[in-house]
Amino acid sequence: MPVSLTQISDDHLTFSRWVADTLVRWRTILRVMGLMLVVAILAVIFIPPVYRSRASFVANSSASSKLAGGLASSAGALGGLATQLGMGATLDPSESPNFYIQLMQSRELLTRLLKSRFADPRMPSPRDSVDLLDLLRIRQKDPQRKLELGIKQMSKDINGNFEAKTNLVWIDVDAEWPELSAAMANRTIELVTAFNKEQRTSRARTKRLFLEGRVSLARNELQSVEAKHRAFYDQNRLWRSSPELMFEEKQLQRDEDQAADLYLSLQRQFESALLDEVNDAALITVVDSAVPSRKAQWPRYWILLASTLTAGVILGFLVAGAGAILADWRARNPDSAANLGGSIGRIKREIRGAFRRAS
Repeated sequence: MPVSLTQISDDHLTFSRWVADTLVRWRTILRVMGLMLVVAILAVIFIPPVYRSRASFVANSSASSKLAGGLASSAGALGGLATQLGMGATLDPSESPNFYIQLMQSRELLTRLLKSRFADPRMPSPRDSVDLLDLLRIRQKDPQRKLELGIKQMSKDINGNFEAKTNLVWIDVDAEWPELSAAMANRTIELVTAFNKEQRTSRARTKRLFLEGRVSLARNELQSVEAKHRAFYDQNRLWRSSPELMFEEKQLQRDEDQAADLYLSLQRQFESALLDEVNDAALITVVDSAVPSRKAQWPRYWILLASTLTAGVILGFLVAGAGAILADWRARNPDSAANLGGSIGRIKREIRGAFRRAS
């Protein structure tokens, strides 16, 4: 008997039939939405709140970098390229805003931050302080592993960005307590400042220490030459009457002049190095210190409710749609569906038997 085109189309699940069968399963959609609401409520209960604080500062250039930046800006294209690369008005990459962003994510600075002491927000007395690492919810007995996990968590909780044209750098810090979040942001800026004082001046300090040693040696050499010259005058009061003594006196005077010139030159360089040790340090200027936030970043109840309902509708529609496709497949393949159901039932019985034997 010939089969009509209408019968062939009825044997296949069309889009309109799929939508209709999905909507018929509205109870499934509601169940999924209810499950999503339960998950959201549990997340609010068990996930601690998150407060975010922001601090900002301006990265100032050292004296030598300002000179190089002035030469680069006069070059035009080179100065524009430096600005696009986030180097601002300086050509020293270690003084660029982007460097400070990476510095705040470095292991060294995060380790110092985790070992810094903060007021314990869990205690009523503000005098109680504790290491930041102990405030994190890290359950690990090994101190080294605990520190590694703390650094990993801090790298996610601390985020920064910058404006290349103004050299403005800002940092966002997330924490469970608003006071702790603000304290962490301000402490991070203090550690960046300390890094400048410790590391930026190392080159100038090395130069100063070297020149300090050379000045001491030059002073001793000058004093030795002056002592020889004085002893010559004491021993040879009539040296002007002897050509040999006049020649020796000229040699002594020439040695004394050379030693004096060397000493004065090194002394001037030493004084300049003392000034460079202070002036060449790239400092930062705090624009906004972090203050405790009054509103939590998590949870945002209305946003959470809207996103949960939206995700519940989409997921519920997908689950109901999958159920409609499965029901259509069972109707068209009863034997295969029966075999699949028997296999699933056998697997369930084997799993129950395994649990009984284990218990």
